Amino acid sequence: MTRSADAASASVTVTATAASNGTTTLTYRANVLKAGTIREITVAFPAGSTGRITSVNGTVSSVSSTVLRWRPTRVITVAAGTRLVIPFYGFRLPAGGPWTLGFKAIGTARQTLTSGYGVLQPLKTYTAATTVTASNPIPGQTTELRYRSTVTRAGTLGSVRMQLPTASTGTVTSVNGTLSIAGGYATWKPKAVLNLAAGARISIPLYGVRLSKYGGIMPLTLSATTSTGTVLSSGTGSLSLIAPPAAMPAVAATGFAAIPPGCPSSWPTTVAENAKAGTGDWVIPASMNGQLAAYLTKVSATCGDTVDLKVTSGNPVSVVAYRMGYYAGLGAREVWRQDDVPTVVQDAPITGGTSAEGHDLRMTSAAHWTKTLSIPVDKDWVPGTYLIKVSDGQSASYAPLTVRDDTGTKHDLLIQQATTTWQAYNRYGGVSFYSGPETGSGRLTFDRPYNEGQGSGQYLTLEQGLVFWAESKGLDVTYWTNNDLDEFGGQLPARAATVFLPGHDEYYSLRMRAALSQAIARGVNVANLGANTAYRLITFTGDDRRAWDIDRYTDGYTSTTWRYLGDAYASQPLLGAEYFCPVTASTLTTGTGWIYDGVPAGTRLPGFIAGEVDYVWPGLYKHPGLTTVASGTGTCRSNGRAVPMHATTFTAPSGARVFNGSTFAYGCFLVRRCPSNWTVPAPDAASQQAVGTMVANIAEWVSQGTINVPADTTAAQVRVAVPKQPLQTSTQP
Repeated sequence: MTRSADAASASVTVTATAASNGTTTLTYRANVLKAGTIREITVAFPAGSTGRITSVNGTVSSVSSTVLRWRPTRVITVAAGTRLVIPFYGFRLPAGGPWTLGFKAIGTARQTLTSGYGVLQPLKTYTAATTVTASNPIPGQTTELRYRSTVTRAGTLGSVRMQLPTASTGTVTSVNGTLSIAGGYATWKPKAVLNLAAGARISIPLYGVRLSKYGGIMPLTLSATTSTGTVLSSGTGSLSLIAPPAAMPAVAATGFAAIPPGCPSSWPTTVAENAKAGTGDWVIPASMNGQLAAYLTKVSATCGDTVDLKVTSGNPVSVVAYRMGYYAGLGAREVWRQDDVPTVVQDAPITGGTSAEGHDLRMTSAAHWTKTLSIPVDKDWVPGTYLIKVSDGQSASYAPLTVRDDTGTKHDLLIQQATTTWQAYNRYGGVSFYSGPETGSGRLTFDRPYNEGQGSGQYLTLEQGLVFWAESKGLDVTYWTNNDLDEFGGQLPARAATVFLPGHDEYYSLRMRAALSQAIARGVNVANLGANTAYRLITFTGDDRRAWDIDRYTDGYTSTTWRYLGDAYASQPLLGAEYFCPVTASTLTTGTGWIYDGVPAGTRLPGFIAGEVDYVWPGLYKHPGLTTVASGTGTCRSNGRAVPMHATTFTAPSGARVFNGSTFAYGCFLVRRCPSNWTVPAPDAASQQAVGTMVANIAEWVSQGTINVPADTTAAQVRVAVPKQPLQTSTQP
């Protein structure tokens, strides 16, 4: 190709073009300055280049390691101003550049026809820059996916292979090509020939993709190739499929029942109640652990109720009801007693039962036990948490009871008891949920004693500390249980401005979760002073809420979890963080921020990251403004790996504040008595003081200042020796 040009300048240029076989073509251009017949042309090329070099209309030979000679195969006579164009094929260029390269044309009379230098810029390369986007990126929904990628090598497009999101389904279609689905990939082939240059952008839409109920941040690959398999583009795009919090059914806010005759319309303040004489007689020494056992026919009660007690002993027993609190460090006050109560040795509990679907429920029940005693809950039973101590002088056991304030009074704080979780771990007389993947219960009943905590369930190990702390501070506090959340959950905004959830509050029915979610949406603040909360899904079997079912048949332990319904039902969208694993106890080192106000930065709290931990999963919904206010590292019991612990906060659109504590240890540190099988030193006074300050900061932050905790100059001490209790745990994730 020639054109007229100013003969005063050679105007040498050198350009690079990528070839389809992966090599580079260098094209040299120059203006002829003197007319003549071409004998040869010599060109310089970048040092370090390799390849088998060819050209057209001439032969190519090597002059040196950086110079080539081209000689025409026919006579070529040129005039001044002629534009010479000489391509050289097959280069494999080194990295680097730009390069200044010489060009010289010699005539048959050995005269110089043209000469000069041109600058070769590095060959432009392209990255695939693959992206995958979704029009409706919500797990469980149908969406359009669009895969985009940049062609990095020129060629004729044969097909585009795209990885689909895990477990996606649906009737998937596209445009301008044929589509096939196999093995989790969609392969698109164009209907017409598509010759693509390097740098071209591919965009393939996939319609009708039904996402699985699980989402997360998914890496999805794309590969575009020719019909012979040459790769034109290959890369990975990241697709975020994040489910918003699941919609919950409305829970009716039923009114409060009329106050029964003889019951007060208001109750003493926490300060007034704890000014009454306390006693340490509530404590059962470890030497009295034995065969005696007891349970109550109600989990919670209110003034005017009667609760039946069932005991197995065979000896006369004393039955004493203790209201748990502070009481100058003694921890309880005697409210009611009856001595010399005759008992029998009850028949053994029965394990069995079959569901309507034919599943073996493996439920252990002592419902057939005969009644030992009826206990009237009257005006003397100030609302609170109670331990009913049953003793025959040789052995003793507790039966726990929570007494509600049903007067309609709204309190600053409500502390919830995790009664459904206590029952899940209860092995008394047979099996618990955790007795084994194939042998654990599918139905749990409250019609039997607890074998943990000397009959108190997980109250003494994880929950008494919160009660002791709140009442030692004189807070306006009231109490209820998981069973009450299911039954009266719509009343939560009328009962309290702020709710404390305990250390291990794992088992939630739909009504429980819906009520808690609704309360947050209506401005109730929540401090979850635990971890692994609202993790497993249960269904109460009747209005009396004496038993609950759990689906361990569909997919073992997996199908028992809320998250099995999909990512929208995980705990993180509800409370801010999600369960990770059971851990061996580790040290928390304090930092800065409001949660540590009053605690020097760098304070070590040995054993505080304990039981189980939560953290913020990147693939789950994060509330706007979600903040990690405390963090540390634990060690998973199952595999020994280090895992993060994140204590988080967020403010809901309603203005409600939500704190997620992400470790079991808050409550037990407040009484310096953590589970005996955590294999960590008992918290010392300094650790108790630090955690007490942290809990006070949490209470004041989450309540938006409506809970004003008195300054802690010396943390309240338990004046009685309570035996340390082991905590039944599971290594199941």
